[in-house]
Amino acid sequence: MALNLSRSALRRLRGRHYGTLAPVTRTEDMKVLTLGNKVKVVALDNINTSSSIGQVSFYIKAGSRYETPYQQGVTHYLRATALNHAGPFSGFKLTKSIDLAGGNLSVQTTREHTIYTVEGPVYEMADFTKYLGAILTKPKYDTWYRESCEWRVIEDLAKYKVNNDQVAFEELHRAAYRYNLGNSVYCPESMVGSVNSAMLTYFLVDHFRGEDITVVGSGIEQGELEKFVEPLETLDEVYEEIMDLLEDPRGRTSFDYSGSEYAIAVPEREEVDIVDMEDIFKIPHLPAKYYGGELRIKNTSPDATFIFAKQGVSYNNERDLLASGILQMILGTGISMKYGSGGGSHKLSSAVCQATDRKCSATGININYSDSGLFGYAVRGTGYEMRAAVEAANKVFKETLSDIKSSDIEAAKNKLKSAYGYYAENDANLMYEIGTKGRALDLNALFQSIDQISQQDVAKFADKVKASPSTASSAGNIMNTPVLQELE
Repeated sequence: MALNLSRSALRRLRGRHYGTLAPVTRTEDMKVLTLGNKVKVVALDNINTSSSIGQVSFYIKAGSRYETPYQQGVTHYLRATALNHAGPFSGFKLTKSIDLAGGNLSVQTTREHTIYTVEGPVYEMADFTKYLGAILTKPKYDTWYRESCEWRVIEDLAKYKVNNDQVAFEELHRAAYRYNLGNSVYCPESMVGSVNSAMLTYFLVDHFRGEDITVVGSGIEQGELEKFVEPLETLDEVYEEIMDLLEDPRGRTSFDYSGSEYAIAVPEREEVDIVDMEDIFKIPHLPAKYYGGELRIKNTSPDATFIFAKQGVSYNNERDLLASGILQMILGTGISMKYGSGGGSHKLSSAVCQATDRKCSATGININYSDSGLFGYAVRGTGYEMRAAVEAANKVFKETLSDIKSSDIEAAKNKLKSAYGYYAENDANLMYEIGTKGRALDLNALFQSIDQISQQDVAKFADKVKASPSTASSAGNIMNTPVLQELE
């Protein structure tokens, strides 16, 4: 990819370029079962039957978008403290047991989900899931456990601040959405050391609820997975263990203990349609609202990253989603060939390379969430060439939205199919899509849907993009980058 993004930034920018609808090889074999504790379980034995490596992932609707203003940074602390003492297992016991058995445990937080994953030899999956269950349902957040892991948060922030791509990506969301999707996946520096046990426990009780959890397994039979998940008590069921915390209900959003003098009545999620900013408890329940705006971070880096976006589309709107994918392929997604140059058929790359003598590169971005999205382009390169690069990219962006050619659409459809095909080859991508979206699409059916997208569909989506307010963010040496008014 031309922007040479880091792995974590690449997962966010590129992983969502193609609409985040992963196809499944044989959808008829996928069984989604809701257990008595409301947890949904899916065992995908049909992904790769010859593999000796299995994986179990818990996908929980508990991303940073659900943090209230009192809880900023909680999800970052969750992933930093994941291997703390849990139930009967010490942190040392957890890590050594999984490591000695050839396994790997990881925690990832996105804006919409917290994902706990354990992978390793299939014959060890039963024991692995036992440890994972303890981490989810019996975490320990005593001060001495939490503080011993705080160095991970500080280290993450140090790495984040010197990565212009990630900084620009986070600032783009903050400018576009303000709250909800505007919350960063990183803990604000002002909250380091201030996230306490009560805040973490409240967040878990509010969001680690059965109906918000999907368990996806590979290399483990459906019956075995159900046998493990069924007896798990999700945290919203264990009220008596946190009654002492109810004396200070700040930061909680939906915990309502019947009969308690500290009960806080909140509306059902689907009933919340407006927000009084003084009533912060409603904020995590609201659908994302796109505003637009501009944020810039200046640092001493000789390079810079600039991102320009309009309001995009949710991944739940399939037709517009595929139309946006086609339009993105027309713009181009950087250079896919290793050590390649020029960008040939990629409009953005070609224009930026010519304008800056190959000192900068560009790519189209298409970021999709459950209720909103961002569509635009990103430019990265040497700071002193950024103005010329951004002006060239913006000119191509405007011209492409205003003139959708049928020849470009046919070529873009083939590129989009290829992108989906590559994406579907990775078993982890398939599990991610099922765990976060609750569904998967057959690859052949997806290709047919792409073929049915017309020139008018793409032009209609382009008109929506043009009518949307603009958002821009940048990080690095940005002194000579055009301001938002110049680009609109």
